[in-house]
Amino acid sequence: MKKRPLFINNLTLKIIAIILMTLSHVGLFLTSINEIASLILTLIGALAFPIFLFLLVEGLIFTKSHKKYLFRLLIMAAIIFVSIISFSFIDMNNSYNIFRFGNIFIDLALFVLIYIILKSKNKINLLFFIPILGFFILTYLIKIDVISLDITLYKVLGGLFPQYSLYGLLMFLCVILFYYLYDKKVDSIDPSFKETPSYYFSKNGIFSIIICLFTLISYALTYTDFSLGVANALTTYIILASIFILFYNHKKTYESKSLQYFFYLYYPLHIVIIFLIFTFIF
Repeated sequence: MKKRPLFINNLTLKIIAIILMTLSHVGLFLTSINEIASLILTLIGALAFPIFLFLLVEGLIFTKSHKKYLFRLLIMAAIIFVSIISFSFIDMNNSYNIFRFGNIFIDLALFVLIYIILKSKNKINLLFFIPILGFFILTYLIKIDVISLDITLYKVLGGLFPQYSLYGLLMFLCVILFYYLYDKKVDSIDPSFKETPSYYFSKNGIFSIIICLFTLISYALTYTDFSLGVANALTTYIILASIFILFYNHKKTYESKSLQYFFYLYYPLHIVIIFLIFTFIF
C-alpha cells in the first residue's frame, strides 16, 4: 500500500502558523504606509487562523486536561487585553486602530469553553452556550458599527472582543460537528481504522473541506455585498491553508517547557516589537 506523504508534524505546523500570523500583523501596521504591501501580507496572513483552529482542535482531542488548557488561554487573553489597551492609548492618533484587531485568545478560550460544555455529561450545562453565542453576536454588531461605541470605550473593551467573531465560531462548530459525526461512523464500522495513517489523512481532508465550504461562503457574501468589508474578503483566500493541513501527520514532536512558553508568549512579544518599530521608525 502506498504511504501517504504526510510530512508536516505538529511543531512545523505551529511554526508555519506563527510566521503567517506575523506577516498578517505587519500588514495591518503597514496600512497607512503602503496599502498594496499591506494587502498582500494580510492576505497571506489570513491563512494563519484556520491552521491555529486546526491545532486547537488537535489540542482538545489529545490534551490531558481541558480545564488547564482553558486556563492557559485565559491567561494569554488577559495579557493581550492589557497590551491592546496600553497600545491603544499610546497610539493617540489611532494610526493603527490596534483596539479593532480583537483578541484571538478570546476566540480560542471561548472555543475551548464551548467544547467543555458540549462534552459535559450534565446537559443543563448546554444552557451556558446561549450567553456565549450572545456575546459573539453582540461583539460582531459592534465591529460592523450596527451598535456604536464611544472611541474611548472601544479602546478599553476592544481587547475583550473575539478577533474572528461569528465567522470563527461557526467554523469551529462545523469542525466539531463533522469530526463527531465522522468518528461515530468509524466507530460503528471499524474502530481499528482510527489507528491507521489513512484515518488521520481523512481527518485532514474533512477539515480542508470545511475550509473550502467557508471559502465559498465568503466569496458569495463578498461579491454580492462588498459592504460587508475587506475583512470578509480576506477570508476568501483561506482555502490555501488546506495545503499545509492536508500534509499534517498528527505527530506531536517533543517540546521543552521553554519552547511551549515561547509559543504562548510569542504573540504579545511580536506585537510589541512590531508596534515599537512602526511607532518610532516609520
